[in-house]
Amino acid sequence: MIRNYSTEEERESPMASEPASEYGTVAKKQFRVVTDEELARCMTLEESERLITEKIYRFYHPEA
Repeated sequence: MIRNYSTEEERESPMASEPASEYGTVAKKQFRVVTDEELARCMTLEESERLITEKIYRFYHPEA
């Protein structure tokens, strides 16, 4: 036996949908501008690594 269902209820009920989105619009990140004064106070990664390594060495070798 084949049943025929009415679709009238489906048409009347509200349909859920995803909110509209804009494709291709990526939020652009603004970069902070570093001043010359800030750069003068900075150190290179190599210098930072050397200082940390020296501190670790002195901690474990206090007699040195």
